[in-house]
Order: sequence, then structure tokens, then C-alpha cells
Amino acid sequence: MMHRIVNNLWLGSQQDADELVRKNPENITAILNVRGPDAYYPPGRDQSGEHPGKTYKYIPAPDNGILSPKQVKEAQFWLSDQTNKGARILIHCKHGISRSPGFLVAFMVESGISASAEEAKAAISVHRPVLPAAQVAEYKAPVVLISALTGLPNRRAFDEGSVSAFVAIADVERMRLFNEFYGAIAGDALLRRLAKILIGVGLDAYHECGDEFLCRGESREELNVKLSQARKVFREPFQVYADGRIRTIEGTDFSFGIGADRQEREAALTEARKLAAAGASPEWLQKIIEAGGPEKAW
Repeated sequence: MMHRIVNNLWLGSQQDADELVRKNPENITAILNVRGPDAYYPPGRDQSGEHPGKTYKYIPAPDNGILSPKQVKEAQFWLSDQTNKGARILIHCKHGISRSPGFLVAFMVESGISASAEEAKAAISVHRPVLPAAQVAEYKAPVVLISALTGLPNRRAFDEGSVSAFVAIADVERMRLFNEFYGAIAGDALLRRLAKILIGVGLDAYHECGDEFLCRGESREELNVKLSQARKVFREPFQVYADGRIRTIEGTDFSFGIGADRQEREAALTEARKLAAAGASPEWLQKIIEAGGPEKAW
């Protein structure tokens, strides 16, 4: 038989719900059916059509001793809404021992009827022996603030940081061509090299995405001096593993634009890119062109 637990809330089994079709001495006006997949026949299902005149809610919770946070929230919202409307509610699963008391415990805590899950379970157990299913903690992906590629703080870390008077955006020149000629492994190594150089010259640097970096500064002069120093180091020859060999690369470069806001720095970067495109090809690209293409360059 179903049991009144507290206020307008009853707890029962599938059989108790089925019997409401024939007799309803407690004047139940709403039913929450949380009987999802289990080992019993017939299987749990939405039976709203069998209970005309009653408000009906079906949440198919599996019989595994665990309640999903999403389903718990759905049930809490519905129970709260029906309670505010003065409904007399039966909550049931197959036997009224695990799933339905689990949802009831969650609602009693959420609504303030009980101070804790243990207190709610004790209050229910006074009327009915139960082993409430437990609500699992909702998984939250960890907040990632570091670029896995470069080791620098990422764009999210930049957005959550303090506001600076000026910001520079730096963009590696001809990155797509570099990756095509030397491969993605070498390209990733190039980006990591630039990240180390930016930090090495004292910049507050962040890896925006792809081949773009952000740098904070207190003045245009500070950013210009440090980024110019970083460009000088970045152009120096270095060795990288590409196509099974250690290759010496010369003339890599990056453009940068400084501004007090995003529009200003992106406009400055666009002008810097135009100047770079109009200049001579870098040494590494000239060697490839002179050799007749990437295959011959090897």
C-alpha cells in the first residue's frame, strides 16, 4: 500500500498507482512515475492515458541504484510546480523502495522539508522501509586555462585576467606554408619556440589559438620594444625535426599589432601583415622555391 510521507506527498509502488484507476481514497490528483527500465514485466511506461483527470509525469529512471542529476532536476521542478498548485502527489516506481524514495529524498532536501538526505531518508523510513537510490554528482569538466600546445595561458585565462591598458596580438607569418612544407610536427615546434621567446623577453603572453598570441602591457612603448626584441630572436636560425631529419630553419617571423581595444590592435595587425607580405620571402621559403619545391628541397 502507498504511504503518506509528508504534506502532500505519498510514496508507493506500481500496483498502488494501478489501483488508483479503481479507487482513490486519498484523493490523489497527480502522479510522478519514475519507473524506467527494470527486470520486471510489463516494463515501466507512460501510463498517463490510464489516469484521466490526474496530472501525470513520467521520468524513466533505470533500476540501477543511481539517479541522474538531469532527471532529479526535472522531477524537482515538476513536484514544486504541482505542490504550489495544491496537488496531492503519488511518487512511484516498481516497488517504491529505491527509485521513487530517491527522488522524494532529493525533493525534500531541495524544498527545505529536510536539512539533509539522511534526515529525509529517516523521515520516510518512519512510514515505509526504503533504500533510496543515490543521486550521482553531476560531472563538470575541469576549467582549462593552459594551452596544451604551447604551455602558455590560453584565451580563457586572458579573459579572466586583469584588464590592461594595451594589448598586442601577434601572428606567425606564412604559418600555413610552413606547415605544408615542414609538416605539423615542425609547425607545433615553431609555435612552442615563439611562446618561449615571448616569455623570455618579459612579455605577459597568452596563446590565443592557432598561430596567434596575445600580450598584455602598460604602454605601447613597452609592448613595441619587447615584441621587436622577440622578433629579432625569432628570426634567428634554429633546428627542427621534419620529415625524418633535423633541419635548420632561417628567417621565421611574426607580425604584431598593438591597441587599446580589439578593433585598434586588429587594424594594426592587418597593416603589419600587408608590410610583411610586400617584403622579401623569408630564407626558409626562398630555399624551397629555389630548390623547385618541397620534395627537391629535401
